[in-house]
Amino acid sequence: MSSSKKRLDLQGIRGFAIISVLLFHFFPNQFPNGYLGVDQFFVLSGFLMCMLLTKTENLSIFSILTIFYSRRFKRILPLYLLIIFITVIALYSIYPSTSIILNQSSANKALLFLSNRAQTGDEDYYKKLSVAMDLFTHTWSLSVEIQFYFIVPFIFLIGNSLDTSTKSVYYIILGIISFSYSTISSQHVAFNSVFARIWQFLIGMIAFMISTPFGYSSELINSKEDGEEDNMNVSDTLSKFLLMISMLIILVYPDVLPSSITRPLFTLFTGILMLFSIDDLFLCNRFLTYFGDISYSLYLIHWPVYAFVKLNYGEEYYGWNFYFLRLQNKSRKISALSTGLLLSILLAILFFETYEKWYLSISNINVSALIIVLFILNVTLVNKDAAQDQFFMRQISSNSTFKMDGVYENMTIEDAERMNNIWNKYDLLMMIEPGCIKRTPNHNRWCDFKSHVNDIKQVVEGENGEFKIALFGNSYTMNHHKMVIQECRKQAFNISMYSEKGCEPLAADPEDPNCVEKLNEFVEYIKDSNPDYAFMFTRFFIINEPFSNNNTDLEKDRTYLEMRKQLKQFLPFIKKKLYILDSIPRVIANNVDTIVKNLKSGKTIEEISVRFQPSEVLQTLHFQKTLIGSDGYERGRIRHSALVKECGNKCELIDYLPLFWNKTINMVQYFDERGFSYFNSLYHLSPHGIEHVRPIYNKICSSLE
Repeated sequence: MSSSKKRLDLQGIRGFAIISVLLFHFFPNQFPNGYLGVDQFFVLSGFLMCMLLTKTENLSIFSILTIFYSRRFKRILPLYLLIIFITVIALYSIYPSTSIILNQSSANKALLFLSNRAQTGDEDYYKKLSVAMDLFTHTWSLSVEIQFYFIVPFIFLIGNSLDTSTKSVYYIILGIISFSYSTISSQHVAFNSVFARIWQFLIGMIAFMISTPFGYSSELINSKEDGEEDNMNVSDTLSKFLLMISMLIILVYPDVLPSSITRPLFTLFTGILMLFSIDDLFLCNRFLTYFGDISYSLYLIHWPVYAFVKLNYGEEYYGWNFYFLRLQNKSRKISALSTGLLLSILLAILFFETYEKWYLSISNINVSALIIVLFILNVTLVNKDAAQDQFFMRQISSNSTFKMDGVYENMTIEDAERMNNIWNKYDLLMMIEPGCIKRTPNHNRWCDFKSHVNDIKQVVEGENGEFKIALFGNSYTMNHHKMVIQECRKQAFNISMYSEKGCEPLAADPEDPNCVEKLNEFVEYIKDSNPDYAFMFTRFFIINEPFSNNNTDLEKDRTYLEMRKQLKQFLPFIKKKLYILDSIPRVIANNVDTIVKNLKSGKTIEEISVRFQPSEVLQTLHFQKTLIGSDGYERGRIRHSALVKECGNKCELIDYLPLFWNKTINMVQYFDERGFSYFNSLYHLSPHGIEHVRPIYNKICSSLE
């Protein structure tokens, strides 16, 4: 075989890798180890980069760099920038407004190939996968690869200046250093850092350097004796078979395997497979190789499609814990995900056969012009609201005392529509109180608000309070904390906060190891804070679940027993009182945006506020029109009532239900008569909702003693 001949087996490995990634993203419960396909891409990239650099090794350094970067950027950038542009257009047109701010930031990072540089712990990759709100989550791997492009020519040139034996030691030492860095680093750094991934690229490079002189040049193949070639073929076939079977078993294994073991194995296996896979019938079959051909388009396209399906057909579409809908929803969700997967493949084929083949065939000058135009269009589109957003956020920041919603008496229904959209778009960004000081590096979400009581003027005038106050819970804590600080700041010399997105302080789903682990951290936080007063803010999920075995005896209820256990661990470290936000019905998030539209169409408050009933499980069209979900909030109230009764005077419930209850229509109303919503599409209270419940906290804070 000629060394210049295209190796179809590598395209087959690439096809295998992209199928693994697709299965992991669309069906993570069935293929929890499919993420290893990305590790294969890194090995394949290392092989390809070494091949490109080797072809130009006899040229000047300037020529080597020019040819390398022009070829790589021509291959990567035109499609990458076009998909970002189309995704941003979709973001503004068909995705929820609550996702705009997050994705504008993510798109800017993707354009600069910095998607692997998450800003906070909340941007953990696997959390992004489960939520699917970030349309550019998948671009982290392209960021790692592009960053390596700026390193690899120099790694290669240094290696190429060494003799054969020294070169081997050089690459092995570099690989060991990178692998060691990955091992000793935090999970976040080991996953995202290009320096923690260099060893994977190097395995691909080493595989190329080994394969070139040992087996893939026509001269060496032709010089082998017949018997020797037969023996090697038998050995190669057995090695390929064992490697591919081992990798397949890892990918289809139904449980999550430890990445500290599977990632090195999978990376090494991929590198070794490249040495034996030439002309392999399985890897060279048309199905796998065509998937390899479209793999780049498919990788870029599939995630925005998946995110759209997840946002519209995931469990949140029906609200949490609608047990009577689970079987129907599961079937519907699998069908939607399968359709999304098929659509991703069809779109990838379309882009590959038209746009991708076209731009690869045109001159480098034309490609450069295309890249510049697409980059400018992307920057303009992504940041089209930047000035307006900055002005709006400055207004929010300057309004640090009251009226966070900006709603006034003479506003109209058109104003309500505009403000509802703004509240959806900015969500918790509108609720952040500045000046929260991180308490400890080990707990990134624990912080103290001290700046407002450390001012000398306040101390002299006696305005500093005497109490320590702790705020804790899930994202409702972040949702409420600014308003509580405004109301209680004169009574407190220190207010601390711990907001853990998606996890409740009193109970956790046994199948959610993250939230199970956080139960202990909530206890640690209260113990460390040792507050006089504590406020527990939670949008409840687990607390509202059905009773164990449908038995209303709380002494036999798993959730209640866990709540009691947690409370008993909190109370010794709370000196005076714990305030617990009680359960209320949740909105059906997708229908928040329809409030004003329905009012304009002449619908009554009662028609809009109607609560979805379990008996209407098959009437999905009716369900999509309702605003209030049937989420078992009554069970949460039963559990809370019993818990507070056991607790005695040291616990008190905060109940929003009377504030949101419309006595005239005898149901919950989550918007006012002009259409201003009390909730946004992320289930949090809107600024208008926060202002609606503010009197409760004014009364509580005024009575602290």
